[in-house]
Amino acid sequence: MLATPNKFNLLDIVALKTPLSEHNLLAGQVGTIVEILAPEVYEVEFSDDDGQTYAMQALPAHQLLKLHYKPLKTMSNTINQFGKGDNVAGDKIQGDKNQNDFKNATIGIVAQNQAQATVSNLNQTSGASVAELMQIISTMRQTAAQFPPEFRDDIIIDIDDVEVEIQKPEKERNLPKLKKRLLALLTAASVVTAPIAGMTDFANNVMEIGSKLGIELKLPSVK
Repeated sequence: MLATPNKFNLLDIVALKTPLSEHNLLAGQVGTIVEILAPEVYEVEFSDDDGQTYAMQALPAHQLLKLHYKPLKTMSNTINQFGKGDNVAGDKIQGDKNQNDFKNATIGIVAQNQAQATVSNLNQTSGASVAELMQIISTMRQTAAQFPPEFRDDIIIDIDDVEVEIQKPEKERNLPKLKKRLLALLTAASVVTAPIAGMTDFANNVMEIGSKLGIELKLPSVK
């Protein structure tokens, strides 16, 4: 595989800038970069809501737009509150300095609570925060590094796919795709016979992610 160029990375979510009528693809259709074919040339997988691939196309960088699901800067949940006489807006609203200080403090507390609630809503998913799920995935990556080479690359790709979906807004996640990737990880954990430290925890972590996302999983039977 070629080194990743600066503009796009493997597993980036991208959209078509222009239609490709010969391939039945419209401008704005969303896909995932699954292979870097050459500098500024990428293999893009297009899947439907059920996780079924309907197109695989090699595309140059100039035809793609990278999609972002996070702001450039994390919104602060801290509201700065100033001492008496520093709140100009409050002075304009109320001439009585003592009443003004009290009102401004109240407004600041309400605004702070609203900001904290907003941040909490942004970070929460079904049964777990995104940060909590990312911590579980980080632990899984450490175990995956110990898998035999013939399994390792596929396992890491599945983990990457799970991470990409979790980082999306909850309503935009592809749950069938997530379930497919999680089942693949469970299967890998059950068929690898090499002694690996933390293998049981790896399978349990996969099950925990499924539980927190509301995805029903079953451990594959080991023959």
